[in-house]
Amino acid sequence: MTTRMTAQRLSRLIAEGDLEGVRAAVRSQPRLLTTRVERAGEDGWTALHLAVAAGAPAVVEVLVTAGADLSAATEGGRTPLHVALQQAPDLVGLLRGLGAPVDAASAAYLGDVDRLAGELDAGAQLTDPATEVDLLTWAASGGALASVHLLLDRGADPDAGALHAAAATGRPQVVERLLAAGADVDRRDRDTGRTALHEAVDAAPDGDVPAVVRLLLAAGADVNATTNDGASALDICRVAAARRRGTRAGRRPDAEALTELLVAAGARD
Repeated sequence: MTTRMTAQRLSRLIAEGDLEGVRAAVRSQPRLLTTRVERAGEDGWTALHLAVAAGAPAVVEVLVTAGADLSAATEGGRTPLHVALQQAPDLVGLLRGLGAPVDAASAAYLGDVDRLAGELDAGAQLTDPATEVDLLTWAASGGALASVHLLLDRGADPDAGALHAAAATGRPQVVERLLAAGADVDRRDRDTGRTALHEAVDAAPDGDVPAVVRLLLAAGADVNATTNDGASALDICRVAAARRRGTRAGRRPDAEALTELLVAAGARD
């Protein structure tokens, strides 16, 4: 007996990365491309939203080829591109290439200043209602310096989280611009107690982490500030180095160099 394919079964295939299973499912039952499910208390997720959240580029391409709607929105107004911004940044470029519509948040992230200016002129808010993240933070996350300049000129608050985002992604030019705009170098995240320095030493190895750390320290960052759970930047630096050891050895930041920077600035064990 053939098992009937449902949206829940398709969701499991997507989560498992079963490319052929997903392809067969949507080929036999195209309605599954538009069927909505609930995720994390939010209704309106399509199969494409789920594939993006799973970080599965091949599945995303299969679904879009089969006719998935790149503009479909959840009940909170989030499109697949919004989900990529929040959960799978590596897929932003892929979705854009496949034709995903760009709004203010994605334009800020991508550095599409013409589109961003047009959205702002048309009344877009400085905080994106779909993601509840301010546009300057999206620009900082994407390392989009031109977007940062535009948003600051339009009155964006440099202290609404952008400095943390720039530090967390290793964006020294953006960090420098935000500090010049008056961002508080020791502002703490409300939920975690992290400062930008904590984010920097835990940053992905793709950015220029040492440069960001030097900028923050030069701006007077409290090198011994601790998070809500008592971790200092030095603690986080060592944990991050241990976590990455042996996995991306050729690309991770030089843990010893970062440690020396912190210790030279007065970091205590």
